Amino acid sequence: PDREGDRDLFKLIDRLPRANARRTPAKRPGLQPPVHGIVSSGPEMREVYALIDVAARSRATVLVTGETGTGKELVAHAIHESGPRHRAPFIPINCAAFAEALLESELFGHTRGAFTGADRDRTGLFEEAQGGTLFLDEVGETSGPFQAKLLRVLQEREIRRVGDSRNRRIDVRVLAATNRDLLHVSNGGAFRRDLYYRLAVFPIHLPPLRKRPADIVPLAEHFLALYGQREARPGISLSPEAARLLQSHLWPGNVRELENEIHRALTLAEPGEALTASHFSQTLSGILEPIEANLRAAETLRETMDRIEAWLIRQALSRHGNRRAATARWLGITREGLYKKMKRLGIE
Repeated sequence: PDREGDRDLFKLIDRLPRANARRTPAKRPGLQPPVHGIVSSGPEMREVYALIDVAARSRATVLVTGETGTGKELVAHAIHESGPRHRAPFIPINCAAFAEALLESELFGHTRGAFTGADRDRTGLFEEAQGGTLFLDEVGETSGPFQAKLLRVLQEREIRRVGDSRNRRIDVRVLAATNRDLLHVSNGGAFRRDLYYRLAVFPIHLPPLRKRPADIVPLAEHFLALYGQREARPGISLSPEAARLLQSHLWPGNVRELENEIHRALTLAEPGEALTASHFSQTLSGILEPIEANLRAAETLRETMDRIEAWLIRQALSRHGNRRAATARWLGITREGLYKKMKRLGIE
């Protein structure tokens, strides 16, 4: 019997949630306090923390990049709170939520009679943020004409209300964020190259949650504590099964998706209960279905385990872009061992 091969297979299967795992809380050390309000215990965020500290001491415009749901506004708020403007307002705005004319009025303000319905003068967010910080989220979704006006504001440090004839000086630090590659977009003309360089004086990139595996469980525990207190549902924890399930997911929606999953699971659980796979949405709990749905009564145990092992290896290869060395490291086996398994199981 191939006992060494069986041990390797059991290692692979253990990377998926086990249906019959004991419903007891996972034993983990106490939660680490958030740094700058951001929960992370892995090495991937250390550079981000260092950049936040440097940006907080600077007056430079900061461009925070990263996929949707990675926490770009948290980083912007951390820069503001750690800097000399922390006693002044921090005002965020999602640029993608407004049509061009409305966005211009929202940011720059307008005078009475500037357009239909403008029955009084209105102060814009640039003026409201005077002495503080204005955070422009999804700045990559703005139009060309608006980009030209924003560029002028950054260059001249003054704004003009819609319908007004005079300029007003402002003292506002601008932080911006996008989930797009603005440099690449600017090559196609959809975003002004000169505005990109004005915004990206100090760039900070946030890695996606799938690149921060050590942060998944600490973040989940953070959200359990947060929503448990907010909704008076104390003592709810993660079982080992739930922790493995969370770590097996790729989290395309990043931290925001994880937060929603934990909030949903907590709502379904009873106070003091340990969360299991049954508390999570089908997106997560359905991970075992490809195995469960294909169990064949006529197969031997060895044949079933070979099929499961092949499926696990294919999933790992796909997850790592068919890079054999990275796949082997993730599976906890040597590269030579992976090659042997692929050859034995007929995986090309």
